[in-house]
Amino acid sequence: MKSRVAASLLLATAPGLAAAGAAAVAPSFEREIEVAAAGKVAVRLDRDVYEAARADLGDLRLVDEQGREVPYVIDRAFPGAPFVEVRPEVRNRGFRPDGAATAVLDFDRRLAKHRLELRLSGDNFRRRVTVEGGDGAEWTTLVEDAWVFAVPGREPFRYETVDLPENDFSRLRLVVHPSPDEKERPAIEDAWVPGERRPPRRFESWAPRWSEARDAKTRETWLTLDLGARHQPFHAVELAVADGRFLRDVRVEARRESPDGRGPVWWEEIGRGAIHRFDRDGKVRDRLTLEVSGRERVVRLRVRNLDDRPLTVVGVTVHAPVEQLLFEAPRPGRYRLTYGSAERTAPSYDLARTAGEAGAWGEAARPAGLGPPRRLAPGEGGALPWTERHPALLWVGLLAAVVALGGLTYRALRRAG
Repeated sequence: MKSRVAASLLLATAPGLAAAGAAAVAPSFEREIEVAAAGKVAVRLDRDVYEAARADLGDLRLVDEQGREVPYVIDRAFPGAPFVEVRPEVRNRGFRPDGAATAVLDFDRRLAKHRLELRLSGDNFRRRVTVEGGDGAEWTTLVEDAWVFAVPGREPFRYETVDLPENDFSRLRLVVHPSPDEKERPAIEDAWVPGERRPPRRFESWAPRWSEARDAKTRETWLTLDLGARHQPFHAVELAVADGRFLRDVRVEARRESPDGRGPVWWEEIGRGAIHRFDRDGKVRDRLTLEVSGRERVVRLRVRNLDDRPLTVVGVTVHAPVEQLLFEAPRPGRYRLTYGSAERTAPSYDLARTAGEAGAWGEAARPAGLGPPRRLAPGEGGALPWTERHPALLWVGLLAAVVALGGLTYRALRRAG
């Protein structure tokens, strides 16, 4: 009796729950895609998509003229698997007559890499680093004028990253030259290849809207950037600075706020780096790019000036990967891309597992553009899979089946007793 009552109650509430569930997964926007011929198609995602879609893009759906769902894969422009941290054996540490520290990094195999992280002795230095690569007796110069820094103080910072040309040498030989005013010889305490994402295959650069403010208490310059869309991807920020010589630590933060926009606003650190410019032997050496990535609309750079005068920043450039939606069009015609639902479940298509490397797949695809976004009225954009249009009914059916099975089990146990 109880099982029948429970099942009746569940079924009685099903229409209301189904309507609520359908409303929750309904998309907010649609864009038309005109496909001229059957075959592979590549559609570049834009700021309108990044503004209204979820950060993970899991709410994107593609349908044909009959409302049938079309599988797709997103090419995020980052090639292959990311670099993973690798720690080589550090051998043959020593010194040269001029006080430079030397060491050999043995990876025991060929290893693709383009960056090193060092840990050096001392807390106040500006040192030049030379890196050579080799597999046997001969060495090839990779970098002869890289620079690393350590700045002491209340909030000390260190920059001990060395960028390399892409290489797969099994061994690297390091030389760390002391600063002219150093009394003690430097020591190479550790060195490794950091884990990181590979740089994108395709990217674009643009000048965002930005403003500058100075905080006297923290002795910082705040550069606030508007990237133009709520979930705009980016992988680096580059500054244009008019000053001749400088070294600054920079903290990168993203703005956070409550979902309804009515609560407090706060900032979350998403990365940090250092920018510098100086001249040596008549040549200007500088590094003005901060390699930090995310999907944000508003980003703040906190340039720590300490006791130095603020830098004269004259421009900001954002570098962003170019992402594409790839699909196989069975026929020419009009397709529709819908998005803008916080509750949609991310799809899982065979295409994502069978298409192979997305970059190569996309190179063979025919480009197609997205039409202007159209806001959908409530109830529009149906053409969703049945499970997404009626998630509550699906759950009610499952619960009813469990209740019925429980009743049958109870009766069977009573007979057996």
